[in-house]
Amino acid sequence: MTDHNHALRDDIAFMKSLAEAGREGPISGGSILVAAGLIFAAASLASTLVLTNSTITSGLVFPAIWFGATAVFLVCLWLIKRTQPAKGGATRAAGVTWVGAGWAIFSLVVSLMIIGARANAWWIMAALGPIVLSIYGGCWMVGATITRERWLYPFAFGSFALAGVLAWFATQPQIMFLVYAVSLVGLLALPGHILMRKARKAA
Repeated sequence: MTDHNHALRDDIAFMKSLAEAGREGPISGGSILVAAGLIFAAASLASTLVLTNSTITSGLVFPAIWFGATAVFLVCLWLIKRTQPAKGGATRAAGVTWVGAGWAIFSLVVSLMIIGARANAWWIMAALGPIVLSIYGGCWMVGATITRERWLYPFAFGSFALAGVLAWFATQPQIMFLVYAVSLVGLLALPGHILMRKARKAA
């Protein structure tokens, strides 16, 4: 019984430490989210323009756009990380969630490209947008829960909802890319900007 009580006290102390860590401040990395949202929204708009331009027929233009955008983002990420102060507790845990999401998205892109090449069915890449937004929704929900930033919940549920909208327009890529661009600005860059402002006020 003594061991049980000791374990219970340890669990309570651990939960208390998490709650106190949530008061450290807003999720770090808002500037990274702004950069990602704007850069990949621009890539999505560029894809829309390519699809509406009948003179561009090479399928290689899409990998060039998206891998080019990824290269630009990685440069921005490196520059931002050099100046970003270290965080701890819940804010760091929320940031790690986004790092994990980034690796998951990279793995998904490569996997879908392999499937598309093997099956000669590149239309499968249309599934990427809804999957990415669903991952973003999960990240926002985790961040809102562990940092108690309740204003993040609408962005989580908005991400889930727009994932379904993207899936609906999967057979209309011009519209799909346009909706995706708007989603990235509204569900990634906008909350990232709000987090940046909150971080400045908390500093």
